[in-house]
Amino acid sequence: MKKASNNYSQTLLLLMKLSLVLSTYNRPDALSFALAALLNQSDKDFELVIADDGSGSETRQVVQDFQNKFFYPIIHAWQPDEGFRLSASRNNAVRQSSGDYLVFLDGDCLARPNFIQNHKSLAEKNYFVTGNRVLLSEAFTKDLLASKAEVFNPSLAELFALKKQQKINRIFSLLDFTSISAFRKNQSNNWKKLRGCNFAAWRTDIYEVNGFDENFKGWGFEDSDFAVRMLNKGFKRKAGSFSTTVFHLYHTETKKAQRGPSWDILMSRLKDGSSYCPDGLKKTASKHK
Repeated sequence: MKKASNNYSQTLLLLMKLSLVLSTYNRPDALSFALAALLNQSDKDFELVIADDGSGSETRQVVQDFQNKFFYPIIHAWQPDEGFRLSASRNNAVRQSSGDYLVFLDGDCLARPNFIQNHKSLAEKNYFVTGNRVLLSEAFTKDLLASKAEVFNPSLAELFALKKQQKINRIFSLLDFTSISAFRKNQSNNWKKLRGCNFAAWRTDIYEVNGFDENFKGWGFEDSDFAVRMLNKGFKRKAGSFSTTVFHLYHTETKKAQRGPSWDILMSRLKDGSSYCPDGLKKTASKHK
């Protein structure tokens, strides 16, 4: 029976359609770089949906330029600029996507060639996958963007040189151990490990918790809330470390306040165990837990 179950799981993964949701807001230079990296994927069998939180005409032009380069049309899921509304932007993109499995990536992150392939390898029913990142320095980010290089895919020797020059903050998480599974479920209930710049979940599971809570407005905690609600629903976390690591272009980060409406929502979810947010993918109130 176990062998038959494994064969069924493998068939399911082979047949699944993957959608990549790429979030962006008025950073067309970074978006162009991120899209160029996605053109370089070893596995090109995926749908691309850009979750645009109100960017202007420059971003629209970048998307149109890449429409002619990609292997399929890019879906540009745009919403009006009414402040920082990442949750609403992601929900908008999810509704317009068609994949069985969704990978979420920020538009200032550069995916390495095996990014899609490795995310597919790690996909497992009842689990969401949390990836990680390597940070690029401010000066190095400026140099890369100014060079208009189409692909950033350094060799191991080049990575050591970049680390020595303090252009990147780490190296070893870039090593690929996708086939090693022993450590991936060690902290399966750790919600703090989800970083919004790089994670993945099954479409049906995302709908089970009603997507992202649009009550989170302004920067911070919307990703943590999603992870907490997924765990409250009974899904588990799987580490995507040493497999799906991306390069994160530099940008100034606003320090998250430990108090305020968003923090209070997160704390209440941790306390009451709720999993469903009424103001999410489906705009209907619910008493689901």
